[in-house]
Amino acid sequence: MNIFNFLSIVISAIFIIASTQQVCALKCWRCSSDASNSAFCNEPFDASNISEHVRRYSYVECTDPPAHLNQRAVCKKSIIRVNGKPEVFRACYWEKVGAAKDECVNDNNTPSYIKREFCETCDTNGCNSVDSNEKQEQTKDKPHGF
Repeated sequence: MNIFNFLSIVISAIFIIASTQQVCALKCWRCSSDASNSAFCNEPFDASNISEHVRRYSYVECTDPPAHLNQRAVCKKSIIRVNGKPEVFRACYWEKVGAAKDECVNDNNTPSYIKREFCETCDTNGCNSVDSNEKQEQTKDKPHGF
């Protein structure tokens, strides 16, 4: 095998792996309502005025956890009160396979001045943009917030 054939195989393999990861990766919104450029992250979520630059860094592909952890990548939305002020956080998250979608609400690793009011995970693209009070059918075809 000459060097040209070897390089062609390597480049093809890299392209196939990269293409597969893009197709399979879960995409979630990553933002915090207390950040200066993330007013869209509040309740209700409003992606209509997000610049392409902010969207590129706020709508992200989640990484899969290592297989030995028995966890899966999901989107997470959490609403907390910090010293009485509500804050909304949206991000990729790893949870145990088979966990209830609201199990993260029981996370007690927070200081006493932080009160968790809502926490939920979901597993479709952009699903953590849905309003907490909204009962909306999730689809994989159209990410929420677009």
